[in-house]
Amino acid sequence: MPPWEQRLVTVTAKWQGFSVVNDRGVMVLLFRSKGQPSQRVSMTGFDPEIRFREEDEKRAITYIRQTYKLWAEADGDRTLKDCLKEVKSTSDVQPQAEEVVTWATIAAAMKEAKLEFGKKIQPQTWKTNWAPILDEAVRILGRKNAPSDGYELLKAVLKNWADAPTVQVECGRYLARWMEFAVRRYKVPRTWLITQADRDELIPKKPKKRKKAVLEDDEILDFIELIQQENPAWANLFRLLAQYGLRPIEVEHLSVVPDPTSKTGEKIFYCSYEKVDGQKDTELRYLRPMHFRRSEDDKPVQWPLVEAWEAGALKLPDLQAFNGHACNRYLHRKRNGKPAGPVQQRWKELIDKYAALPTKDWVRLYSLRDGFGVRSYREGLDKTVIAAAMGHSLAIHQRSYRQLTERIQARAFESNAETMPWPRHPPWCLGNESR
Repeated sequence: MPPWEQRLVTVTAKWQGFSVVNDRGVMVLLFRSKGQPSQRVSMTGFDPEIRFREEDEKRAITYIRQTYKLWAEADGDRTLKDCLKEVKSTSDVQPQAEEVVTWATIAAAMKEAKLEFGKKIQPQTWKTNWAPILDEAVRILGRKNAPSDGYELLKAVLKNWADAPTVQVECGRYLARWMEFAVRRYKVPRTWLITQADRDELIPKKPKKRKKAVLEDDEILDFIELIQQENPAWANLFRLLAQYGLRPIEVEHLSVVPDPTSKTGEKIFYCSYEKVDGQKDTELRYLRPMHFRRSEDDKPVQWPLVEAWEAGALKLPDLQAFNGHACNRYLHRKRNGKPAGPVQQRWKELIDKYAALPTKDWVRLYSLRDGFGVRSYREGLDKTVIAAAMGHSLAIHQRSYRQLTERIQARAFESNAETMPWPRHPPWCLGNESR
């Protein structure tokens, strides 16, 4: 049977003794039940006429339901023919077609709930995190051999990210929440729910979280100087990210305002960005720069970015949106499979350098943001102050951001202590017979 015919003949499945049949193109409603007289009524006499065909399916289902409702309420005191006759008398008022709910419909409703009603996430978060997973799920559910429950759906979707265990974890989380939404809002059968047990069985153990590398001050300053030689606008963007510990998206929300703590009318940056997809909303905040130190003289240095902004001299890249994806495309740009230029080559060298350490540190764009926090710790700032300056809660800061580097830790243990002379024959070097 084609899908429309399946829907038509199964509409009466829950009504004992009822069925819909095709009698030479005429749609017929039948009632046959042991111990009761059979009844048969043709779905004719409507305007426009109803035939046993796809284009009449929705109207037919509506009228069949109305007929059955009258018949059931009469409790045997009316015939099907009489009930259908009453339905026909009101059929000139066209019934409102029922909404056809598909998995794509439910995915679109989920997006609307997240972005429009709850305003729980940013559009970019949906596009980057949610959309790829739900699009893949909708595609799989539209196949001929589509999954029949949530467990099978998760199993099928995970295959698309077989080599990305971190994304697989996200698949389990997002699909579980989508199915909870589908069950709650659209009465989808509960067999589609994806349980924690399903996720534990199908998703590999989450890989150990890689430690973000924190670049040395000299490395950041030299790298940005290299970018300056190639593209001053991009150099300015990375100056802002490094000196203020900004998320790339926050650059779009900067303005220069008087410092509320200054008695001399000094100007500072103000960030009006509100991050709403984390565990706690980001507070609007004034920005304070954290300087760098050159290793040769250990003197604090910083760029006059506020002054350049006010003077109109702080040119930035011409981007549709300032975000991590745009920055990463620039840093990882390739030509013939190799880094496209000196900037991209230097970034790759930094990645390889830190990946080769025993701790296998991970150089990424957010290393600049982590660096702001680490420099702040180095200069003695309280962790609560640092978290507020970076625009997140103390709990998130302690859980997700670096606070120390090996160099800072080693510096804390430096001393002028003299080395004691080592015993000529340490006791542990002697044989057992001398102990």
